[in-house]
Amino acid sequence: MNWQETVKAVLLEILNEVAGPVTHLDEEHLLVDQLGLTSLHLARLVAVLEMELDTDPFSDEMPITSVRTVGDLLRAYDPDGQARLNAGELS
Repeated sequence: MNWQETVKAVLLEILNEVAGPVTHLDEEHLLVDQLGLTSLHLARLVAVLEMELDTDPFSDEMPITSVRTVGDLLRAYDPDGQARLNAGELS
């Protein structure tokens, strides 16, 4: 499983616990306002992804609260996009 599939799988696992069966994710979906995640869910998501991917893009300068959408989350874990994330360029 590649990093993108891992991020989606972990997100879907948490969403299925929170909101019931979720079958489709759009990159534009808002993690909190549309998908119903709380700060506790986001903390769990980051912890699980850190274990799975051996990276935490939010450990230094970028807070998880800067990530608003599924697409932002995917870009945060993109190995090629982490430099942009640290520079504050999410989109």
